[in-house]
Amino acid sequence: MLRGYADVHVPFPIVQGLRTRGMDVVTAQQRGQQRADDDILLDQALQDQRVMLTCDHDFLRLAAALSSQGKRFAPIYFWRQQGRSIGEMIRRIFREANQGDYESACSRVYFL
Repeated sequence: MLRGYADVHVPFPIVQGLRTRGMDVVTAQQRGQQRADDDILLDQALQDQRVMLTCDHDFLRLAAALSSQGKRFAPIYFWRQQGRSIGEMIRRIFREANQGDYESACSRVYFL
């Protein structure tokens, strides 16, 4: 199973639910990076071989910019804040995190 790195926009009940199901998830707050720029968070996720968990649209712009430059980046699991329950998001993230290996997931955005 892939490991996750949750940015500050991810509701903590999602983090807790993923951990309860056995997913290794760290948060930007835990790492003292709650004020860090998104590119720093994404670089950290790549270094740690974690998927970036976010509902922040800025990560979509960052992924597009990195992709157009041919640069590798951590996989991004993105979802809209409204419209889905916490339980549904936990299930979607968990299911996706069990699909493949980290290397093949890199430099992609997964719309959950």
